[in-house]
Amino acid sequence: VFKRLNRVVVTLFYQQANFKKWKGFRVLAVDGSTLALPGNHTSLKKIFTYYKFGPKADAGHWMSRISYLYDVFNGLVIDAQMKSYRTSESTLCKLHMPFVKKGDLLLFDRYYASLERMFLLQAKGVHFLFRMKDNWWKCVEKFVQSELDEQIVDILLPSIHQHLLKKYPHLTKVIKIRLIKKKNRKGEVQVFATSLLDEKTYSKKAILNLYKQRWSIEEAYKMIKCRLEVADFSGLTAWAIQQDFFAKTLLITLCNALCFGIQPKLPKRQPVKRGMEKRVPIINRTYAMKQVINMLTKVTFSLDSFSEWFRRFSIKISKQVEYSPRNQSNKRKFKSNSKYSMAYKNL
Repeated sequence: VFKRLNRVVVTLFYQQANFKKWKGFRVLAVDGSTLALPGNHTSLKKIFTYYKFGPKADAGHWMSRISYLYDVFNGLVIDAQMKSYRTSESTLCKLHMPFVKKGDLLLFDRYYASLERMFLLQAKGVHFLFRMKDNWWKCVEKFVQSELDEQIVDILLPSIHQHLLKKYPHLTKVIKIRLIKKKNRKGEVQVFATSLLDEKTYSKKAILNLYKQRWSIEEAYKMIKCRLEVADFSGLTAWAIQQDFFAKTLLITLCNALCFGIQPKLPKRQPVKRGMEKRVPIINRTYAMKQVINMLTKVTFSLDSFSEWFRRFSIKISKQVEYSPRNQSNKRKFKSNSKYSMAYKNL
């Protein structure tokens, strides 16, 4: 039911909202993660995997692999998957494909790039942007060794994937992709592959800046794992675990859909803090999530009052302002001698 409700929210949002795009594209990202599951209920064996960790493989946990198809500009989880830990992220990515539409643009991290996926997306009329592993592809290795910053190369469809030609008669055996080279701060070379071939319309700088937007899906995982504490499951059965995961995924979609269009309002008399002059004010998503949860407990059985609640919700959210890390003047200081990771506040 929570998967179905999430699709209803997503469908209504795209039908009624003037949602954000990039050069006419709806920009989606795919990424996976893992969850450690509680207990040892017999129902877990049917769906999930018991995996043994440690050098002696003596520390075991029931594990699950999860994956999101995520709208990076609008914050909606288009599709969520939760399967056995043995299931690869690439396999979960295939399960997302029915929810991808012609005219979309997909962002992928390393390990997702494959010839089959590139040809499949081309056949569906979907553009892509992959970060590539330089030791997996001969064309990428040659490109890295060259002095070129950009190059358009031909990719041949392997015989093992010839079935795509029957399923998509308009698909050709050879497609063109554009390779783009970037050096990071450490001097390491990163290579990106995209189906956006027009260098004037889609400049190198624009492509590289677009790929940075993929980080939004990492923030979605932080929200469900750290803020919503999805690993603190309400039950031990496989059914309860799946129900919690998809319910909290629905909360992410619902929260971002309700926050769409709400602009942060800075207090008139309060001066801008030093160092914040160039940074963009944004609404506090953690606070917004808390308010959505409060709404669900109050309005579920009194929908007539929803309009008034939403009016108050919009006012509260607009006043809870924080600043985007973009254009920050001071670099973050990392403590190299720290034993512990950063503690995230939950709701």
